[in-house]
Amino acid sequence: MSSYGEIYQKLIDDGLSSIMIAHIMLPAWERKLAPEIKDIDLRPASSSELLIKGLLREKLHFNGLTITDATPMIGYNSAGARSELLTATINAGIDMIMFNKNIDEDYQFIYQAIEDDKLGLDKVDEAVTRILGTKLAQGLMNADGNFINNLPDEINLHSSEHLALAAQVAKKSVTLVKDRDRILPISAEKYPRVRLVVLGDSDDGGFKEGGHVTNIFKQELEKEGFRVTLFDHNRLDFHEIFEEGLEDLQRKFDLAIYVANVEAASNQTTTRINWIQLMAADAPWFMRSIPTLFISTANPYHLFDVPAVSTFINAYTGNPVSIKAIIRKITGQEEFEGVNPVDPFCGDFSTHL
Repeated sequence: MSSYGEIYQKLIDDGLSSIMIAHIMLPAWERKLAPEIKDIDLRPASSSELLIKGLLREKLHFNGLTITDATPMIGYNSAGARSELLTATINAGIDMIMFNKNIDEDYQFIYQAIEDDKLGLDKVDEAVTRILGTKLAQGLMNADGNFINNLPDEINLHSSEHLALAAQVAKKSVTLVKDRDRILPISAEKYPRVRLVVLGDSDDGGFKEGGHVTNIFKQELEKEGFRVTLFDHNRLDFHEIFEEGLEDLQRKFDLAIYVANVEAASNQTTTRINWIQLMAADAPWFMRSIPTLFISTANPYHLFDVPAVSTFINAYTGNPVSIKAIIRKITGQEEFEGVNPVDPFCGDFSTHL
C-alpha cells in the first residue's frame, strides 16, 4: 500500500469526495451498460458492479469514497443472501458498509469470502485506501496514521443563523393549493370558535423528521384570539358521533381546522388518511356547511383523501417556524409565496372542485 501522504495527494488530485449509494434499482442504466443482461441479474445500485464500477467510476470518473445506505434495510437484504451480498458489494466497488445487524457475523462472511477466493485482497486494499484517504482529507488523521483531535473547546452550531434560514424557507415554501370558498384570511372576529383536528402526529412508522404539531398549532391560534377546542381521538363524544347534526356542531364551532401531520418513513412509504373506523368520526363530513380548512405539514398529496374541502394548504414540514408561517398566512399577515413542486391534485378532477 502507498504511504498515507501519497494516498492523500492522489485522492486530492482526483477530486476527493464521497457518495452514499442507495439500494435502488436502475435497470435502464444496467441494460445500457450490458444490453444482454437478464432481469434476474439486475441489482440494486449498492451491489451493482455495472453501476458502481461501470457508471460511477469508469464513465463519471469518480475516484472518491463510496458508502452504502444502511445495510439492515430490506431493500438491500432482499437482493440476495447476506453472505453473498456483502462480497458482491465490495467486489462491485463499495468502500464502506453502513450499519450492520451483527458486525461480527458480517466480518466472518467477508473473511470466509477472502479464504474462498470470492473476494480479492486487492478489492479490500482499494477500499481501505479510499477510507484512509478520506480520513486524511477531512483532517481526522495525519500522514503517520494517528488520530487528530481537533475538536474545539466550545462547539458553536450557529443555531440562530440556521433558524433564520429556516424561517426564510418557511416564508417562501408554504403553499396555498386552493381556497374555493374564499375562507381566507381567517380572524377571531370572523371565526371566534375553532375546532382543531390533528391527524397523525404519532411516533410510529420508523425514522421520521419528528416533532408533534398539536400543541404549537393550538398555542399559535390562541395567540391570535381564537377559542380552540381539540378533537380528542382518545375520548370520543359518542353523542356527537351518532346523534348530532349540523345545527348541533354550529353551536360548538365556527371553523374547523384540520392538520395532517402524517409523515412517511423508510418503512412506511405510502401514506393515506385513516379516518376513525367508528363512523369516520373525525372526518369533515360537515365541510360544505361549516367552513373547513385543511393543512398538511408533511405529505403533499392528502387532497386525494379530502377532494371536496374548500381550502387546502401544503407546508411540507411541521417544524415550529413553518407552523408560525402558516398562522401568519392564514390570518392575512403574510402572503402565500409557495409554488406547488408536485401535483397536489393527484391527477384527479374531483380535487379541483
